[in-house]
Amino acid sequence: MWLTKSYEEKIQQEYKIKNKITEVTGEKHTLELFDSEFFGNIAFIDGYVMLQSTLSIQSELLAHIAACSHKNPKRALIVGGFNIEIAHELTKHEGLSVDFLQQDLDVLETLISFFPHYQSIFKNNRFSHISQDKEMFIKKSVEDSSLYDIVISLNSDVASYKEVLSDDGILISHMPHLMLEFDKAEEFLRGFGDFRILMPFIAPLSLSLKDCYMFASKKYHPTADIMLQRADMLDDLEYYCANLHLSSFVIPKSIKNKLYGIVKN
Repeated sequence: MWLTKSYEEKIQQEYKIKNKITEVTGEKHTLELFDSEFFGNIAFIDGYVMLQSTLSIQSELLAHIAACSHKNPKRALIVGGFNIEIAHELTKHEGLSVDFLQQDLDVLETLISFFPHYQSIFKNNRFSHISQDKEMFIKKSVEDSSLYDIVISLNSDVASYKEVLSDDGILISHMPHLMLEFDKAEEFLRGFGDFRILMPFIAPLSLSLKDCYMFASKKYHPTADIMLQRADMLDDLEYYCANLHLSSFVIPKSIKNKLYGIVKN
């Protein structure tokens, strides 16, 4: 059997599967979980595919690009998705606490065996799961001046989270694909013109067309300010390294020319 995923009706990807394990309809999301001989389990959430065998690509890249670009991050927020492995990677950085905002407990709890560090991260005293409504959470955070040094969004509905970012904060978000949806990508980046640093980046060697992201910062540059000693000292990694961090921000010259004046680097 094959699991088929189309991207904006332009490209179709197929994954060979053995059988469907379960299907769950949560408060706002629908999860289908499949078994695959090559990829391990495959999670299909609202049309987005997560491969168990390649979780380290997104998890390590987003966590460590953010935490290794900020001089002294103390608080991080993950929103817009279910990849709790990002929280596990962030807690590898000493003194960094992580909040994970996700309301849909039915879907999240079904993924307990999908994420290798699901149970251990919930036992970590620097991790908190927040099931609050997004608007209420943002309002309360602003009122309490409870701001974050790092915000990582796994979808592109991220503009409102600028309010909870500290003065030297880093915002990382999924964005439309630079080659398949250039007009949408350009429009998305224009919405963050108030940041001093604004750069798109990709996940090298990723099998997912969704691994296209934006780095926005009020202070730190992801390549000029990379904390090389911190990046090189990280343990138990499968994907991330300092050279890969730097190469993630290399984009084709034709796209770079089109984004001249929008990208800030």
